[in-house]
Amino acid sequence: MGVGKSSARSIQVCKGDLTKERTDVVVVCSSSVGLLINVLEAGGDIFRNSYNIEFRKNPTNIIAIPASGQLLAKIIYFIPWEPDSDETLFCKSLKKFVSNAIEKAVNDNYKSIAFPAIGCGQYGCSLSLVAKTLIEEAHQLGSLHPIAISFIIEPDRTDIYDEFKKQISLLDSSKPFEQLESLERTPEIPTPYPPQPMAGHAIDL
Repeated sequence: MGVGKSSARSIQVCKGDLTKERTDVVVVCSSSVGLLINVLEAGGDIFRNSYNIEFRKNPTNIIAIPASGQLLAKIIYFIPWEPDSDETLFCKSLKKFVSNAIEKAVNDNYKSIAFPAIGCGQYGCSLSLVAKTLIEEAHQLGSLHPIAISFIIEPDRTDIYDEFKKQISLLDSSKPFEQLESLERTPEIPTPYPPQPMAGHAIDL
């Protein structure tokens, strides 16, 4: 299994199967029918029933179901997502997908989380735009929270894997701008001297 890793932010890009990821949290795009079916089947009947009950209550919120059956993670987060034709709104929705999941995982005291490459499959979105947006958002959140972040790519999608790995490499090679600090010189405090007699006068001691 190939892995591209950012040592600075503990981000991994791996080829694999989300249902077999040994991580605290696996995130599933509930709008992706193929992925949703695979995860529900791997979780078993009780897992599927739990999801259906929660989905009927509130289909637009994050649905968190403890993993069971053949799922190897601790918990599964189901989050709906649909692409937008406007590029700005599209990128914003991707960032929200990642940030909502990571912030919930951090609040739930989990230490690792795995994402699918949303938008790169049935939706046919730009691979470079998706990879850049997802990796940059994960990079930013990874600097704020102590959580390991992974993106799991289907084994036969080398094109997606290579694009995500490219974005990891770009982050590793980027250098922060150096900021010059202005230093204020501490004003010197005059050294006190004993009073000197003025010409023609005497000082009483």
